[in-house]
Amino acid sequence: MSSGSETPPAIKPALTSPPDTAPAGFPFTRPDLSLLDAVGQCGDLTEAARRTGSRGGAVERQLERLDKAVGLPLTLRGRHTARLTSAGSRLLAAGRRFFRQVDLAVQTNIFGHGPEALDAPAVLAIASAEPFLEDVVEDAAAALDILLSVHHDTPQQVMRRLAGYHVDAAHTWSLEDTPGRSVERAVRTYPVLDDPLWVTLPHGHRLAGGGALSLADLREETWVSEVGPDSEVLVARVFQAAGLPAPAALHVTGASVARGMLRRGDAIGLGSPTRPAVVAPSVVHRSLVERPHRSTSLLVDPTVVPGALAEHLADLLADRYLRRFAECHLGLLADPWWTRWHRERTVTAAARTTRDGRTEREAPPVSGTGRAARKLDVDDLHVLRAVARHGSINRAAAVLSISQSALTRRIHRLELGLGAQLLLRSARGTELTGSTRGFLHQLGRFEAEFQEAAQSCRSLALPVTAGAHRQDTASALPQLAPSAT
Repeated sequence: MSSGSETPPAIKPALTSPPDTAPAGFPFTRPDLSLLDAVGQCGDLTEAARRTGSRGGAVERQLERLDKAVGLPLTLRGRHTARLTSAGSRLLAAGRRFFRQVDLAVQTNIFGHGPEALDAPAVLAIASAEPFLEDVVEDAAAALDILLSVHHDTPQQVMRRLAGYHVDAAHTWSLEDTPGRSVERAVRTYPVLDDPLWVTLPHGHRLAGGGALSLADLREETWVSEVGPDSEVLVARVFQAAGLPAPAALHVTGASVARGMLRRGDAIGLGSPTRPAVVAPSVVHRSLVERPHRSTSLLVDPTVVPGALAEHLADLLADRYLRRFAECHLGLLADPWWTRWHRERTVTAAARTTRDGRTEREAPPVSGTGRAARKLDVDDLHVLRAVARHGSINRAAAVLSISQSALTRRIHRLELGLGAQLLLRSARGTELTGSTRGFLHQLGRFEAEFQEAAQSCRSLALPVTAGAHRQDTASALPQLAPSAT
């Protein structure tokens, strides 16, 4: 990206195999993504230039170059404004993920750390089946220094969003102890709270005035239920677990419609103190003898979300759930069972929040791997891949059109910046270390994920032609030529 010069920077090298088998090249550098991110955040070209340390004219030419390099319109620009297109937003997210994966692979392969994210993303995209998550957005920003971009959906769609890499975390409920087993993506589950289920009845119902009820006494009633993350019908599964057939009169619908039916007295249903349960004079809540429950959990991609951050966010959710229960359903605490449940969960939550919970970003950086350490960009990756592919500094230098000594110096400077050894040097020559080769092996998978995201954008726009960056057209991502080194 430009840093004050009016001349747009050269296109960075692609991460490709030899031309006969080459996939489309990776079109973004880290500065390119910083520019797109600034445009997405402020929408003003002058402000985007200020944030990226560039001049206005250079920023516009940079954006034009990116449109042409990718073959898709990434921004829609006016005289002084710019905003990301749908394709631009998707590719920005995919590019961020690519470089997060690169950074994590460096830590895992070259430095030998565990496969956990070291730094939290600036904004965590999270899908939620629980409207309650909105209540912790401000607390997460203040207490955890993380901004949450929340996408609300049904439990099924939440899991699909997580599996499809549209978000990096999910907040949902499940009737299983280990939700997310069906997600074909590496995720880690952090329990939030074990939710007891109660039954919500119309105020005038014949059983509304008693104590705890049995499911067997309610089987002939008209029920309403929502569908869970794995397509299970909540009420049907609870009756099945109790050894009973599902109610004959069972309406299956979304959570909002179900709440409306409960409020109007059209049906009875299952609810939980940790949800936005119907609180109105027209309904009452009663415990169930069978004590059915569900579990709310936070599922995260550990390569994106540091473990300590995920733990603290799960604790924050549990704390807010329990506070809400005490505020909205104080009457239930007259029941000894609910009193014991609330006390046990509160003690557990307090114990978790008083443990040593230092997050990764608060931990001292490992030598050579701190925030100020050198990070690999696409031109560095191209150089390392050339050495790996051609087997020696001599042959790689010839392919890159630079001298052997210049390439050796460049890799040496890269090693100093990273604080890690990338080459093995001996009397017989130089070659990449085994850890560096392992890192490059992973690189192909990262590129493939980006290409999948690029393919999904092709239906959003048409190929960009000169002076036509506002058109919605589609084209294959071009293979980018390496720049002079």
